[in-house]
Amino acid sequence: MLLVRLVKRNMLVYARDRANIFFSLLSMIIIVGLMIVFLGKMNADNVVDLLKEYGGQRDITADQANAEQLIILWTLAGIVVVNSVTITLSLVGIMVEDEAHKKLSSFFVAPVNRMVFVLGYVIAAILMGILMCTLTFAAGEAYIVLTGGEMFSLSRMLQVFFYIILNVFTSASMVFLIANFVHSLSSFSGLSTVIGTVVGFIAGIYLPIGMLPEKVQLVLKCFPLFYGCSFLRELFTQDILIKTFSSCPEQLVSSYKEFMGMTVILGDTAVTDKIKVVILLISGIIFIGISVMVQKRRNVMGK
Repeated sequence: MLLVRLVKRNMLVYARDRANIFFSLLSMIIIVGLMIVFLGKMNADNVVDLLKEYGGQRDITADQANAEQLIILWTLAGIVVVNSVTITLSLVGIMVEDEAHKKLSSFFVAPVNRMVFVLGYVIAAILMGILMCTLTFAAGEAYIVLTGGEMFSLSRMLQVFFYIILNVFTSASMVFLIANFVHSLSSFSGLSTVIGTVVGFIAGIYLPIGMLPEKVQLVLKCFPLFYGCSFLRELFTQDILIKTFSSCPEQLVSSYKEFMGMTVILGDTAVTDKIKVVILLISGIIFIGISVMVQKRRNVMGK
């Protein structure tokens, strides 16, 4: 089947290009580096300070260990979402490369519906995104267990896998729509640099959303991936939050979750997980719908 061959071809093109793999993971590498150097310690120390102030008599050593595990899990959730964008962007970039090298025109000469070729790029991006994000999660889980943390239950892992699929679907749909308006490698390279930088801020990794001005927070809440990052963080940190903030006022836990972007508040109401899923699904469908219209217009214009 032609579609299967196209998907396989695009995934192999990505997998064989080590430089492409490196740059698609560069944002993750930068985030890990920043966390190791100072962001991780800063965030963990903030948690310990909160516990000292509001938690009463505490075991400082246990609090420090729990705080570090909490920040690792919080960061891992953000990294998975960042990878869902950067990896799918690299896969979609193959389409731009094919167009720049006139390969796309050769494909379109064949008596096959253009949408088959388009689906070849989109499905390859989704499959590779799911694979790489799952491997990222597995590597993170292994690190957490090796550093004294607890492994997720099977049901929790299945939930994570579902949310990875959902995030990758939305990310792939979004970057494919963007790629429809880029027709040169230099433009796509610049776009990739911008997106790779901005996605870390959208995910609230470099600065927790609670540290940002209210207007900036409102802007971030307009991005569907922010909601994807939110429910992954809430899922990842569910158990360690209870352990870390034991014997603390419930209001302290709620405020911390909102500050760190685990809970999203719109108006005076917390956005539920079901609403977050709906936001991601509808956003992905809208992105695909607009992409289809763009492709149809290009068909009519013969481009």
